[in-house]
Amino acid sequence: MEGPFVLNMDPLLAEVWGIKLWYYGLAWALGFFAVFLWVMLRRSYIGLSSRQAWNLTLFFSLSCLVFGRAFQVFFYEWEFFRGKYPEILAFWKGGMAYEGVVVGALAGVALFCVIHRKSFLLLADELVIPVAFLLALGRIGGHLNGEVYGCMTTVWWAVKFPHVEGFRHPVAVYEAVKDLAIMFILLLTARRGTQGQGRLLGYFMLWYGAFDLLIDIFQKPGPYLAAIGAGRLLSTLVALIGLLLVARSARRNSRKMTKLNTLHFAPASLIATIPSRLNAGIWFRMILFLAILLFCLTIPGGWSRDWLYHLASQQGI
Repeated sequence: MEGPFVLNMDPLLAEVWGIKLWYYGLAWALGFFAVFLWVMLRRSYIGLSSRQAWNLTLFFSLSCLVFGRAFQVFFYEWEFFRGKYPEILAFWKGGMAYEGVVVGALAGVALFCVIHRKSFLLLADELVIPVAFLLALGRIGGHLNGEVYGCMTTVWWAVKFPHVEGFRHPVAVYEAVKDLAIMFILLLTARRGTQGQGRLLGYFMLWYGAFDLLIDIFQKPGPYLAAIGAGRLLSTLVALIGLLLVARSARRNSRKMTKLNTLHFAPASLIATIPSRLNAGIWFRMILFLAILLFCLTIPGGWSRDWLYHLASQQGI
């Protein structure tokens, strides 16, 4: 029996002064804002000043956008963008890869750590929790666009996507549930043991790769490397790296960081110090971050719109 769910939601959120705003972009904007809130509420426990917390948020969000776009262009749609180099900067026409966002998150944190001389593993352990939430929102945005779907199926929760034959596994929803599950696993894990040794980063990669291996069953086979699906090979590699990080952190757990053993937030102290910290530098960072969030709203999807239309016409659907 075919599933009852038909995806016919308009991906357009609103149009303001001729500028189109999209639900997909709203998902990323909310995700970046969630990361900002996490960093600001946790900054005293990870040793960041207010200015450094703003800098980390800016490095993180900008790097995610740049790497997310670069991966989509150069790894997935290069044949389309070849010879159309100005289009590479046209975020408002779509195109941002989830893998690139993850790499961008790591790169942004690494760059911040180099400039401010902070521990990469400490900040990585801290940020993987809001990053999981960020990725979940991005997956939901992709699902609402109808651009991510799996194999044909007759299960009751199957979804009919626009321009695609038959009812399909909603793998983007599976991915979102996976990311949220990882977030809760990390929240529970963070309450035990010592952070700052790459332990939470390891668990994030371990569960991310392991869950992806399961979800890959419901997707069409991708390109193969040495008779093994490239997606499965990558997921296995990510899980193994995560396992190594967990094992490494267990050996180095003798360095105790008691103030990081449990999750603590300081909303009262944060609110109390806001008025005294709003100098010119902080105002500039606030305006820049707001501009980034508004810019995110103009991103329509993970794949470029022109590419999706081209693909639909080629497949005759």
